[in-house]
Amino acid sequence: MRTSRSSQQGISLFIVMVVLLLSMLLVLWSSRTALFNELLTGTDSDYQRALEAAQAMVRDAEFDIQGQKPDGSACSGSFCRSPSIDASQGQAFYPESANDFQDLDAALSATTPSCAAGICTANNVAAEFWTTAKALSAMKASGATYGRYTGALAGDVGNPLLRANADTKAWYWVEVLPYDTASAITAGPAQTFAPDSTRPNIYRITAVAQGLKPGTQAVVQSVFVWKKVSS
Repeated sequence: MRTSRSSQQGISLFIVMVVLLLSMLLVLWSSRTALFNELLTGTDSDYQRALEAAQAMVRDAEFDIQGQKPDGSACSGSFCRSPSIDASQGQAFYPESANDFQDLDAALSATTPSCAAGICTANNVAAEFWTTAKALSAMKASGATYGRYTGALAGDVGNPLLRANADTKAWYWVEVLPYDTASAITAGPAQTFAPDSTRPNIYRITAVAQGLKPGTQAVVQSVFVWKKVSS
Protein backbone atom coordinates (compact mmCIF):
# COMPACT_ATOMS: atom_id res chain seq x y z
CA MET A 1 0.00 0.00 0.00
CA ARG A 2 2.86 2.37 0.82
CA THR A 3 4.58 1.51 -2.50
CA SER A 4 1.44 2.34 -4.48
CA ARG A 5 1.03 5.70 -2.71
CA SER A 6 4.69 6.63 -3.36
CA SER A 7 4.28 5.72 -7.03
CA GLN A 8 1.21 7.94 -7.32
CA GLN A 9 3.07 10.86 -5.69
CA GLY A 10 5.94 10.42 -8.19
CA ILE A 11 3.56 10.48 -11.15
CA SER A 12 1.81 13.60 -9.80
CA LEU A 13 5.14 15.41 -9.45
CA PHE A 14 6.03 14.49 -13.02
CA ILE A 15 2.73 15.80 -14.32
CA VAL A 16 3.14 19.06 -12.39
CA MET A 17 6.63 19.52 -13.83
CA VAL A 18 5.37 18.88 -17.38
CA VAL A 19 2.51 21.37 -16.93
CA LEU A 20 4.94 23.93 -15.48
CA LEU A 21 7.32 23.45 -18.40
CA LEU A 22 4.52 23.85 -20.93
CA SER A 23 3.33 26.99 -19.15
CA MET A 24 6.83 28.46 -19.30
CA LEU A 25 7.09 27.65 -23.01
CA LEU A 26 3.69 29.28 -23.63
CA VAL A 27 4.73 32.44 -21.78
CA LEU A 28 8.02 32.56 -23.68
CA TRP A 29 6.26 32.08 -27.03
CA SER A 30 3.73 34.80 -26.20
CA SER A 31 6.42 37.28 -25.22
CA ARG A 32 8.44 36.60 -28.36
CA THR A 33 5.32 36.96 -30.51
CA ALA A 34 4.49 40.29 -28.86
CA LEU A 35 8.07 41.49 -29.37
CA PHE A 36 8.01 40.43 -33.02
CA ASN A 37 4.70 42.21 -33.61
CA GLU A 38 6.08 45.33 -31.95
CA LEU A 39 9.14 45.23 -34.22
CA LEU A 40 6.94 44.85 -37.31
CA THR A 41 4.72 47.73 -36.23
CA GLY A 42 7.72 49.95 -35.49
CA THR A 43 9.35 49.16 -38.85
CA ASP A 44 6.14 49.87 -40.74
CA SER A 45 5.62 53.16 -38.89
CA ASP A 46 9.20 54.19 -39.62
CA TYR A 47 8.76 53.47 -43.33
CA GLN A 48 5.45 55.36 -43.48
CA ARG A 49 7.14 58.35 -41.83
CA ALA A 50 9.95 58.20 -44.39
CA LEU A 51 7.47 57.91 -47.27
CA GLU A 52 5.54 60.96 -46.06
CA ALA A 53 8.81 62.88 -45.80
CA ALA A 54 9.78 61.93 -49.36
CA GLN A 55 6.37 63.04 -50.64
CA ALA A 56 6.77 66.37 -48.82
CA MET A 57 10.19 66.77 -50.42
CA VAL A 58 8.68 66.33 -53.90
CA ARG A 59 6.13 69.04 -53.15
CA ASP A 60 8.87 71.33 -51.87
CA ALA A 61 10.85 70.71 -55.07
CA GLU A 62 7.83 71.72 -57.16
CA PHE A 63 7.62 75.03 -55.29
CA ASP A 64 11.36 75.44 -55.79
CA ILE A 65 11.06 74.93 -59.56
CA GLN A 66 8.29 77.52 -59.74
CA GLY A 67 10.19 80.00 -57.58
CA GLN A 68 7.47 80.03 -54.96
CA LYS A 69 7.09 79.82 -51.22
CA PRO A 70 4.80 77.18 -49.69
CA ASP A 71 1.86 79.60 -49.73
CA GLY A 72 2.17 79.97 -53.50
CA SER A 73 3.56 83.52 -53.43
CA ALA A 74 6.72 84.49 -55.29
CA CYS A 75 9.90 83.55 -53.48
CA SER A 76 11.42 86.40 -51.52
CA GLY A 77 14.20 86.19 -48.96
CA SER A 78 17.80 85.15 -48.60
CA PHE A 79 16.87 81.51 -49.17
CA CYS A 80 15.66 82.15 -52.75
CA ARG A 81 17.84 81.10 -55.66
CA SER A 82 19.99 83.68 -57.41
CA PRO A 83 20.68 83.53 -61.18
CA SER A 84 24.22 82.20 -60.83
CA ILE A 85 25.90 78.84 -61.39
CA ASP A 86 28.89 77.72 -59.36
CA ALA A 87 29.05 74.01 -58.60
CA SER A 88 31.99 74.46 -56.22
CA GLN A 89 29.96 76.92 -54.14
CA GLY A 90 26.73 74.92 -54.38
CA GLN A 91 24.93 77.51 -56.50
CA ALA A 92 22.59 76.80 -59.40
CA PHE A 93 19.27 78.00 -60.78
CA TYR A 94 16.61 76.63 -63.11
CA PRO A 95 17.22 77.60 -66.75
CA GLU A 96 14.54 79.67 -68.46
CA SER A 97 15.93 79.47 -71.98
CA ALA A 98 18.04 77.22 -74.20
CA ASN A 99 21.08 79.39 -73.51
CA ASP A 100 20.52 79.11 -69.76
CA PHE A 101 20.38 75.34 -70.09
CA GLN A 102 23.60 75.26 -72.09
CA ASP A 103 25.33 77.26 -69.38
CA LEU A 104 23.99 74.93 -66.69
CA ASP A 105 24.94 71.84 -68.65
CA ALA A 106 28.46 73.11 -69.27
CA ALA A 107 28.99 73.99 -65.61
CA LEU A 108 27.64 70.71 -64.20
CA SER A 109 29.09 68.35 -66.80
CA ALA A 110 32.51 68.87 -65.24
CA THR A 111 31.35 67.46 -61.89
CA THR A 112 30.43 63.96 -60.77
CA PRO A 113 27.61 63.75 -60.00
CA SER A 114 26.49 66.54 -62.34
CA CYS A 115 24.50 68.34 -59.65
CA ALA A 116 24.65 71.50 -57.57
CA ALA A 117 22.20 72.80 -54.99
CA GLY A 118 19.70 70.07 -55.82
CA ILE A 119 19.69 70.82 -59.57
CA CYS A 120 21.14 68.23 -61.96
CA THR A 121 21.71 67.47 -65.60
CA ALA A 122 21.53 63.86 -66.68
CA ASN A 123 25.18 63.59 -67.74
CA ASN A 124 26.78 62.15 -64.60
CA VAL A 125 23.85 61.02 -62.47
CA ALA A 126 23.89 57.29 -61.81
CA ALA A 127 20.69 55.41 -62.58
CA GLU A 128 18.85 54.45 -59.39
CA PHE A 129 21.66 55.99 -57.35
CA TRP A 130 19.70 55.46 -54.13
CA THR A 131 20.28 51.68 -54.34
CA THR A 132 24.04 52.04 -53.81
CA ALA A 133 25.46 53.51 -50.62
CA LYS A 134 28.47 55.04 -52.39
CA ALA A 135 26.40 56.68 -55.15
CA LEU A 136 23.80 57.96 -52.68
CA SER A 137 26.52 59.40 -50.45
CA ALA A 138 27.97 61.30 -53.40
CA MET A 139 24.53 62.65 -54.32
CA LYS A 140 23.75 63.81 -50.78
CA ALA A 141 26.48 66.44 -50.93
CA SER A 142 24.66 68.18 -53.79
CA GLY A 143 21.09 67.53 -52.68
CA ALA A 144 18.55 70.10 -51.52
CA THR A 145 16.99 69.86 -48.07
CA TYR A 146 13.44 70.72 -47.08
CA GLY A 147 12.73 74.44 -47.26
CA ARG A 148 16.28 75.34 -48.28
CA TYR A 149 15.09 77.23 -51.38
CA THR A 150 11.43 77.83 -50.52
CA GLY A 151 11.52 78.90 -46.89
CA ALA A 152 9.28 76.00 -45.83
CA LEU A 153 9.62 75.06 -42.16
CA ALA A 154 9.81 71.44 -41.09
CA GLY A 155 7.94 72.30 -37.90
CA ASP A 156 4.87 73.21 -39.93
CA VAL A 157 4.74 69.69 -41.35
CA GLY A 158 5.56 67.92 -38.11
CA ASN A 159 7.76 65.22 -39.62
CA PRO A 160 11.13 65.02 -37.80
CA LEU A 161 12.83 63.55 -40.86
CA LEU A 162 12.48 66.85 -42.72
CA ARG A 163 14.67 68.81 -40.34
CA ALA A 164 18.00 69.80 -41.83
CA ASN A 165 20.76 69.33 -39.25
CA ALA A 166 23.96 67.39 -38.70
CA ASP A 167 21.99 64.18 -39.26
CA THR A 168 19.87 65.17 -42.26
CA LYS A 169 17.43 62.45 -43.32
CA ALA A 170 15.80 63.78 -46.50
CA TRP A 171 16.97 65.28 -49.80
CA TYR A 172 15.70 66.00 -53.30
CA TRP A 173 17.32 66.42 -56.71
CA VAL A 174 15.77 67.90 -59.85
CA GLU A 175 17.12 66.75 -63.20
CA VAL A 176 16.50 69.37 -65.89
CA LEU A 177 15.65 67.66 -69.18
CA PRO A 178 15.32 69.88 -72.28
CA TYR A 179 12.17 69.31 -74.34
CA ASP A 180 11.94 69.81 -78.09
CA THR A 181 8.84 72.00 -78.26
CA ALA A 182 9.01 71.92 -82.08
CA SER A 183 7.93 68.28 -81.98
CA ALA A 184 4.75 69.28 -80.16
CA ILE A 185 3.34 71.53 -82.87
CA THR A 186 0.79 68.99 -84.09
CA ALA A 187 -2.11 67.98 -81.88
CA GLY A 188 -1.67 64.85 -79.80
CA PRO A 189 0.03 63.63 -76.60
CA ALA A 190 3.27 65.46 -77.48
CA GLN A 191 1.38 68.75 -77.50
CA THR A 192 -0.86 67.91 -74.55
CA PHE A 193 2.05 67.17 -72.23
CA ALA A 194 4.51 69.68 -73.68
CA PRO A 195 5.89 72.32 -71.29
CA ASP A 196 5.26 76.00 -71.82
CA SER A 197 7.49 77.50 -74.51
CA THR A 198 8.91 80.01 -72.00
CA ARG A 199 10.24 77.15 -69.87
CA PRO A 200 10.96 74.36 -72.42
CA ASN A 201 12.16 71.80 -69.90
CA ILE A 202 10.83 68.77 -68.09
CA TYR A 203 11.89 68.29 -64.48
CA ARG A 204 12.44 64.82 -63.03
CA ILE A 205 12.29 65.00 -59.25
CA THR A 206 13.84 62.34 -57.04
CA ALA A 207 13.28 62.51 -53.29
CA VAL A 208 14.94 60.20 -50.77
CA ALA A 209 14.10 60.01 -47.08
CA GLN A 210 15.78 57.72 -44.57
CA GLY A 211 13.96 56.61 -41.44
CA LEU A 212 15.02 56.67 -37.81
CA LYS A 213 15.75 52.93 -37.96
CA PRO A 214 18.83 51.70 -39.86
CA GLY A 215 17.92 50.43 -43.31
CA THR A 216 14.62 52.29 -43.63
CA GLN A 217 14.48 54.30 -46.84
CA ALA A 218 11.69 55.67 -49.02
CA VAL A 219 12.13 56.97 -52.57
CA VAL A 220 9.60 58.97 -54.56
CA GLN A 221 10.10 60.07 -58.16
CA SER A 222 7.92 62.51 -60.04
CA VAL A 223 7.95 64.39 -63.34
CA PHE A 224 7.02 68.07 -63.27
CA VAL A 225 6.00 69.94 -66.42
CA TRP A 226 5.78 73.72 -66.36
CA LYS A 227 2.40 74.76 -67.73
CA LYS A 228 1.38 78.35 -68.24
CA VAL A 229 -1.83 79.04 -66.33
CA SER A 230 -4.44 80.73 -68.48
CA SER A 231 -5.81 83.92 -66.94
